[in-house]
Amino acid sequence: MSTAHTTTAHTTTAQTTPTRLAVIVERDVPIPMRDGIILYADIYRPEVGVHPVLLLRTPYNKEDAQTMNYAHPSWYAQHGYVVIVQDVRGRWKSEGEFEPYRNEAWDGYDTIEWAAALSDVIPKVGTYGFSYAGAAQWHAATAQPPHLACMTPAMTGSDAYQGGVYRNGAFALACNQSWIMFLTQNTARRHGRPEWERELARGGSVIHSLYSTLPLRDMPLMNDEFAPFYQDWLQHPTRDEYWRALSIEERYDRIEVPVLHIGGWYDPFVDGTIRNYEGVRQQGSSEEARENQYLRITPWYHMPWSRYVSELDFGIEASNRVNEWQLAWFDRWLKEDEHALQSWNKISYFEMGSNQWKHTQTWPPPQVELTKYYLHGDRANSINGDGRLSQDTPSDDPLLADTYIYDPLIPVPALGGRSGAVPDLTPMGPKLQLANEVRNDVLVYTTEPLDRSVTVSGEVVARVYAATTAVNTDFVAKLMDVYPDGRAYNIAEGIVRTAYRRSLEQPEPVVPGKVVAYDISLGPTSIVFQQGHAIRLEITSSLFPTYDRNPNSMIPPGDVTISDLKLATQTIFRNTDYPSHFILPVVKG
Repeated sequence: MSTAHTTTAHTTTAQTTPTRLAVIVERDVPIPMRDGIILYADIYRPEVGVHPVLLLRTPYNKEDAQTMNYAHPSWYAQHGYVVIVQDVRGRWKSEGEFEPYRNEAWDGYDTIEWAAALSDVIPKVGTYGFSYAGAAQWHAATAQPPHLACMTPAMTGSDAYQGGVYRNGAFALACNQSWIMFLTQNTARRHGRPEWERELARGGSVIHSLYSTLPLRDMPLMNDEFAPFYQDWLQHPTRDEYWRALSIEERYDRIEVPVLHIGGWYDPFVDGTIRNYEGVRQQGSSEEARENQYLRITPWYHMPWSRYVSELDFGIEASNRVNEWQLAWFDRWLKEDEHALQSWNKISYFEMGSNQWKHTQTWPPPQVELTKYYLHGDRANSINGDGRLSQDTPSDDPLLADTYIYDPLIPVPALGGRSGAVPDLTPMGPKLQLANEVRNDVLVYTTEPLDRSVTVSGEVVARVYAATTAVNTDFVAKLMDVYPDGRAYNIAEGIVRTAYRRSLEQPEPVVPGKVVAYDISLGPTSIVFQQGHAIRLEITSSLFPTYDRNPNSMIPPGDVTISDLKLATQTIFRNTDYPSHFILPVVKG
């Protein structure tokens, strides 16, 4: 049975005169799905008037309403919206079983159409939410509900496999396991298993030690009772039909509404966010959709959203203004306010280093020139070596190479970066890298201090010519900003699992000892390397626990045991025949 009560909240008029607007809240409102399952929602509505609808569908408890990042739903209600916050299928109050992404298209469709049919609303629905709640919007949009008018997915990828559960064949260990451990506490409660709920809560406090548990499929807290989909993920280590059925980017031609895409440079899904923008802009099923895609990229990580991102302060311009953005967006498409987006550019992105917003009509910006920086030096092992980075082409000496040992028993820690989702549970954001840079299994290449600033905006790619003694291994590349005092902070990162170098569907071993060219995408970024700073590239073979450890064999991630972990000798070549380098999208002019 649903319940209703009235709350009051402060707001301010255009003349900055404080007023109090009453908001009616209805709790646990049942919404029937086409298969008879009931999903429950809380509804926040202005006490008077008829208003359009905002919908947030979340697996993280409707009563929380993702308020770590967004204003409370009553804030949007104060501004003239009926806000519906729903527990997705199988979560919290809602009935059914939770299967990530699989029911969100038609459950989303049914909820949107139910909301539009309410007697006291304007039948136009906008959606919002980040992470899974962003993906839920995308899946609902592919079902083309007639009354969906716009959406604002944030920190959301484009593909459940690539850049989601896996990346280039590597299992996104920290994000997957921490997310599942958080979710399954509620699952244990739903199943009436308080002892497991307590065990899962304890697991969250010691998760860093649990990341080392092998085999991954035997994780006791992620069994078939509480997280059967985790086992499914491990049983599908390639991008097969299981994953294609969940892909957003294969369904851009189903999207028919305007979308405000919100991402972050340190979010694991930022490349997918940009792909979603470009995909609908080019392939959307309506002219309105194709012409009304907007993109905003912040310096944030997955959550929370703030000017303070891990160890760096990006200044007042990086403050969280997402609610103001969304209000303008919804006013435009749900209230037909033609002036709401008048000052907007199609793409606004935060330029780190200068800590300013930049605006463009295309990504990357049109002034970008792809610039190669080559690897040089005598022995680049660790910061104590002499690895150098410059635009000078390498020597023709065939012996020019750097060699290190990769031992999966002693993986290189991620130290920040693009994992998700909780900062103290997973490696996120910019962090000092010294603890890694003193290791001999990390190759370090650094430019001379810059005599003028260098602005980089776009996708960073490392082309690495490498040989390994293994039939399958990993190569990791990281881009750093080195301060004049020697501090180095990570900017972007990428990984390739060598068996997946040609195909995500059909992995194949490499020939031990054979030199192979690997293109490692470090994803998109935007930063000004200031005068006096230096640019650094690091190469190694693990990024743990962001990704699982490669055992240096073809054993699938879920089946690897401790005894399967073997050493590999890795050689990175840097001569005329094999000119390892990385490509920076340098903004000219």
